[in-house]
Amino acid sequence: MKIFLTGASGFIGKNFSKLAIKNGCFIYAPTRKNKRNKIKNLKWLRGDFDLDWKKELLDSDILVHLAASDLRIADSKEIYETNIFRSINLLKNAIKYKCKKWLIISTSSEYGLKKKNKCIKFSKQTNRIPEDDYGLSKAIFTDSCINLARKFNCKARIMRIFPVYGFGENKKRLYPSLLKAAKKGNVFFIKNPFETRDFTNVKFVSKILFDAMNFNKKKFKSHQVWHVSENKPELIKSFVKKYWEIYNPKGKLILNKKSNVIFDHISDKKSVWE
Repeated sequence: MKIFLTGASGFIGKNFSKLAIKNGCFIYAPTRKNKRNKIKNLKWLRGDFDLDWKKELLDSDILVHLAASDLRIADSKEIYETNIFRSINLLKNAIKYKCKKWLIISTSSEYGLKKKNKCIKFSKQTNRIPEDDYGLSKAIFTDSCINLARKFNCKARIMRIFPVYGFGENKKRLYPSLLKAAKKGNVFFIKNPFETRDFTNVKFVSKILFDAMNFNKKKFKSHQVWHVSENKPELIKSFVKKYWEIYNPKGKLILNKKSNVIFDHISDKKSVWE
């Protein structure tokens, strides 16, 4: 199978592409950076993902769209530009060049609910009430994708992924910060310890995405929406404690009950995640 993959250099993209290549796939991967490591059966394409990649899209069996801008790396303008307008341009190019199977990676942020701190059972009837620009932009693009799939006789599978963690994640995020503090015996502050998350390992996510590329397993007219999670919601403090104890660290866990407080590094013996 030949894949046109956006976001191949990102956290999930690296894990997914590794699995796909291992299973015999070839990947076309647009990138803004000049130099990339050479990877067997992966061809880097120099440029933005919404450029006119005629040759590559014509040669691809499926489009897997992982690339996105979020609040950690972009302002509101860039978030909407990338997640809606440029992503729609990508789909229009895919339609133009007959790449009509789409695996679209979205997010549980479409639903909002972070502030409500509740565990609910998600379904097609669950209301989407995004709480930030990222969630809203992804919700708008999801609807646009579904409309385009219906109009141009394409097949779109929307993957709403819940919070992902694992090796290869940005070092400032919870999981890598936690492991680093545990290994070094540092004190580790937990922000928002009593909020609930459905943490999902990146290896699990990559396997689900790979299996979801098979559009022949289930027949559908234009689109499906999948929820991707391990379905094991837990308090953030429980998640942290579980991995903290693996290393039997010398440092201590400190709960921050005031969720609006952001801790700074007070010394070399303290760690923080945002």
